[in-house]
Amino acid sequence: MYMPPKDSHKGMNGKLMIIGGSGDYHGAPMFSILAARRFVDLLYLYPAQKDPYLINAVKTIPEAIVVYDIKRIKEMDCTLFGIGLSDAKFNYKKVIKESKKLVIDGDGLKLIKNKIPKGSILTPHEKEFQRLSGMKGTKENVKNMAKKWGCVILKKGAQDIVSDGKKVFIISNGNSGMTKGGTGDTLAGLVSALFCKNDAYASAVTGSYLNRYAGDILKKKYGFWYCASDLADSLAESYKTILKQ
Repeated sequence: MYMPPKDSHKGMNGKLMIIGGSGDYHGAPMFSILAARRFVDLLYLYPAQKDPYLINAVKTIPEAIVVYDIKRIKEMDCTLFGIGLSDAKFNYKKVIKESKKLVIDGDGLKLIKNKIPKGSILTPHEKEFQRLSGMKGTKENVKNMAKKWGCVILKKGAQDIVSDGKKVFIISNGNSGMTKGGTGDTLAGLVSALFCKNDAYASAVTGSYLNRYAGDILKKKYGFWYCASDLADSLAESYKTILKQ
């Protein structure tokens, strides 16, 4: 994993744009922002729907910069697209064309069904994987579809399955406290932040493991009674603990 060099300056260690959110779902991009904010230098939200409640909610997170010019996507190291999108109308083709690196989650997966961007990271749960591929999210199927589409797939579940079409990694730590809403959004935010400065497969595997490890840290503290924002706030502790091992 990339580590910031001593002579770093602002922006050198990751610039991430998150595109998503709607009047229906303002929490999703907030969870992704909370997860990513400690792992990149600069963090932007382009609201897919200009909903005032969404925008005002995101502005309560001081690290998040709300922007309204989609052209700024060209400045970013990575783009996370689709979280909390709901039925918001959005020119996703421009996002695919102009993003240097792309992570697609949630409702964004519905839009790219017939044209999977090569080199991207997809983060579907079981039903989303079945909708995309027409088959169950087994280890072999995930590997085959990653190879067919030329991308990395992080299939979320009781065990996460990550494949780039050649290698497959199964991540089985974590616990059932992570079934609460928003934990997938924290995962997407973390993976996207790591992808800014690392390759796709390593970002997906590491992000999955760290996210689930943070869940294990929280279980020791609170049992199963923790939430997605707790998970996002524990990711830095998770990373630091693993680095010491």
